Amino acid sequence: MAEENREVRGRLPKDLKIAFEIACARLELTQTAALEEAIRDWLKKKIPLLVESHRGVKGLWSKIL
Repeated sequence: MAEENREVRGRLPKDLKIAFEIACARLELTQTAALEEAIRDWLKKKIPLLVESHRGVKGLWSKIL
């Protein structure tokens, strides 16, 4: 079964957006792939904090990460 994708939108400072675009181009990486990696890394850092305060959450995160 194909993975279902969803769109994420947000606003960034102009200099951060430009740096991100340049880094992705130089690394020959799509912005989607880079954002997915960044979000997964961010979630991995935050999950221990979430698990401490919400006991039932851990199972959900293990499926995603």
